[in-house]
Amino acid sequence: MNGLLKDILKEWWVWVILVAGLILWLSSCSTPDNATPRLRLYTARAGQHDFTPSPLPIPGEARTLEGTAKFMPSCWYDNLGEDQSDWNKLAGVYKWSDVVKNKNSVILAWRPDIKIRDMFDLILYENIDGANVPKESGVYKIKAGEEFRFMFAELGGQYLLYVNGTLLGTQANDIDYKVIGKISAWFGGNRAAPWDMHIYMNF
Repeated sequence: MNGLLKDILKEWWVWVILVAGLILWLSSCSTPDNATPRLRLYTARAGQHDFTPSPLPIPGEARTLEGTAKFMPSCWYDNLGEDQSDWNKLAGVYKWSDVVKNKNSVILAWRPDIKIRDMFDLILYENIDGANVPKESGVYKIKAGEEFRFMFAELGGQYLLYVNGTLLGTQANDIDYKVIGKISAWFGGNRAAPWDMHIYMNF
């Protein structure tokens, strides 16, 4: 029996399988509840709108969704003139049956605070039957490089948005979101990114 085991272990592919199995086992171990999730780099290239990679348009049942994000200084700008006040999108959910993400959606939106370099404003932003409805009465400020958590809290198909535990707003649209798609970050509307911009996020 020992001779058979030695012969098996001489084969290099057996070691590959053993090591791969160990890696899979270690990666399946749970992390503590208070552990910071690993953040992924999202980039909007100069002249582009989408921060990539974009999520797959896979439908899912409406539920509470949480995320963590961090803006890099490359996202701050003060040179877009009349487009400076446009709200960019960070993350959100949309009614999947609409097909497009800008008809009925609940989004965490952002733009730079032009008075303070490397400072950003966050708000709840909605699309209601195709109309843009930014909730500018509830602004949350965050610095570049500062990690923050956000949550789209779902209650009976309706959404509330929290950032670091602070309520930014409640869905104004009277529709119930039953089946949703996830929205990832994109820049501007009329204008594309003036240079490469970087965000770290887990959503």
